[in-house]
Amino acid sequence: MKRIALIIGFLMVLSYQVAVFSQDNKNRKEPVATDEQVMPEMYVVNNRLYIKNAPVGKRVEVITIIGNKIRDILITSSEFEYDLSLPRAIYIFRMDGMVKKFVIK
Repeated sequence: MKRIALIIGFLMVLSYQVAVFSQDNKNRKEPVATDEQVMPEMYVVNNRLYIKNAPVGKRVEVITIIGNKIRDILITSSEFEYDLSLPRAIYIFRMDGMVKKFVIK
């Protein structure tokens, strides 16, 4: 009898937590990008870095997978291109709170 009461109590607590979490998701507001705040798009093709909607004056850090910073690139235009000339490896690109991982082949 005690086991049944314990199991029912556990299930009630579990169902209450699920209900609370589902209500939190309903009230959560997603950030909306306005015309003034467009998220930059960063990608690498053929050892070349491309950034669309780049914030001019910001910097892009290129970091090896073990944590060594090897480049610090200044963004000079909103449609930015940069020849990386990096050896084959996995690199982390960090720009103003945005972090991307790319494989240079």
